[in-house]
Amino acid sequence: MSFRSFWHSIGNTFRAIRSGELLLRIRADKYYMHIMYLFLLMWMTIALSLQVDKTLARVGDNKVTLEKLRIHHAEKEAALVKLHSASAAQIRLKELGSEATLPSEPATIIKRK
Repeated sequence: MSFRSFWHSIGNTFRAIRSGELLLRIRADKYYMHIMYLFLLMWMTIALSLQVDKTLARVGDNKVTLEKLRIHHAEKEAALVKLHSASAAQIRLKELGSEATLPSEPATIIKRK
């Protein structure tokens, strides 16, 4: 194949592409179903890739939210433990003006007959 015929083939190929006849010239109509199948596979691959990216972004957002909720839970639990301590109860009773105080002796156990 000479250099001139090579450039002639390239020119014919570009003219076929420009006029939309390339697929007819290479007899691609015989492989129409195969081409459609490959197009479908490529489209599904792109769609699944986008879904995976979207899912990974959502997982990252959920991890951040979960960490914030863990911190919030720990703060609430610490506040609840502080409220249930005996000294906190005594201070709250004084603030409310109650005369009740913490017991000075342990509770007496009463036995049933």
